[in-house]
Amino acid sequence: MKGNFYIFHAGCRLNRYETDALTAGMEQEGFTFTENLNNAEYIIFNTCTVTNRADSKSRTIIRRLARENPQAKIIVTGCYATTDAQDVQKLPGVFSVIPNDQKALIPENLAGKVASKDGFFGYPIRKKDGFSRAYLKIQDGCNRTCSYCKIPQARGEGRSRNFYDILDEAKNLIDLGFHELVITGVNIGWYHSENHDIYSLLEHLLQLSGNFYIRLSSIEPGEVNERLAEILTHPKMANFLHVPVQSGSKYILRKMRRGYTPKSYLEKIGAVKKQNPNIHIGTDIIVGFPSETEQDFQDTITLVEEVEFANIHVFPFSMRRHTPVEKMHKENPQEFPLLHGDVIRNRVSKIILLKNKLDLLYRQKTAGITVRGIVEKLENNTAEILTENYLRVMADAQDKVRQGDLVFVTYNEKLIGNIHASQSATEILK
Repeated sequence: MKGNFYIFHAGCRLNRYETDALTAGMEQEGFTFTENLNNAEYIIFNTCTVTNRADSKSRTIIRRLARENPQAKIIVTGCYATTDAQDVQKLPGVFSVIPNDQKALIPENLAGKVASKDGFFGYPIRKKDGFSRAYLKIQDGCNRTCSYCKIPQARGEGRSRNFYDILDEAKNLIDLGFHELVITGVNIGWYHSENHDIYSLLEHLLQLSGNFYIRLSSIEPGEVNERLAEILTHPKMANFLHVPVQSGSKYILRKMRRGYTPKSYLEKIGAVKKQNPNIHIGTDIIVGFPSETEQDFQDTITLVEEVEFANIHVFPFSMRRHTPVEKMHKENPQEFPLLHGDVIRNRVSKIILLKNKLDLLYRQKTAGITVRGIVEKLENNTAEILTENYLRVMADAQDKVRQGDLVFVTYNEKLIGNIHASQSATEILK
């Protein structure tokens, strides 16, 4: 054995995928995972940089790690480590800083080997080990130029994973017993490899045999169309779609460089809902973008109410270094003024209140229907189930229900459910 390691991540589903895969890679190279931070010889931290708060949180965590285990070698990777490597290297206890394009090579490097894998996609298959779902990375990087976004600095230009490698990993994950595959990447809608786009890739994945379904982590509005709407009706697709809108104001969307209008967004979501009225539609919203007026904000409220999102991730605007909007504000502060913190907090609160109202509305609308879900936890004969339409349902556990099982469940508006069948007792999907 080559020593114990402790690993964790901050941020998105893509980071989750890479962290799970790094764990498998480290074990493959002879290292032993420990859940006890103080017993770790190596600590790997996969960071996020989506907001200034995320950067600050990463620094705080690294300092805490150094205090709690001063003997450990702390390896910092991920988006914050890529964009602010010099600042990270100065933090106490940091042994090495690894950018995203070398992240997959960490296990081989720590084992003293000459790296032989792709730095973006060279990850091994994960073991199931009680996990209920598997993340499947198909793409990395982004070519968009959204004015507020720092992620292209962290992830680089868009690149797609080999089509056949994705199919092989999906088959292996299904054979290992994963019942939910979450398609992840920075901008999955831009996938293109071996003459296959995102739609063709999904159609081929859906042809695989086994008891599983596919969830899209998030997809940009530009790739939501009639073809995707049709794919989402397939029995092996989760009844779920997350499409970031960011703002309901056409003026703010233009300044954000998002490439669509509120009208075109509503048309795309309408096409999906027409084919599947009960689908869970989630979104991201940025509140307080420079120059956002009260009318701009009201336009966002109007759009949110019209779509009736089942879930909203709301973010107060965070000025990121070296982004186009930073330059826009510096060069023309009158046209792009920063909003007062109290104004932003008040608007965030209003979105959260509306989010809670729409969450209840969606639960009431879908109460009584039967959906699939994965048993995530079992405690005191109660099963916690994450449904395909992304609701957490509590239900009496049956004798044959196990953690990780695929089940059918019916729930009420309070998310109390009844399990009708489990994968351990019957084959659910052919």
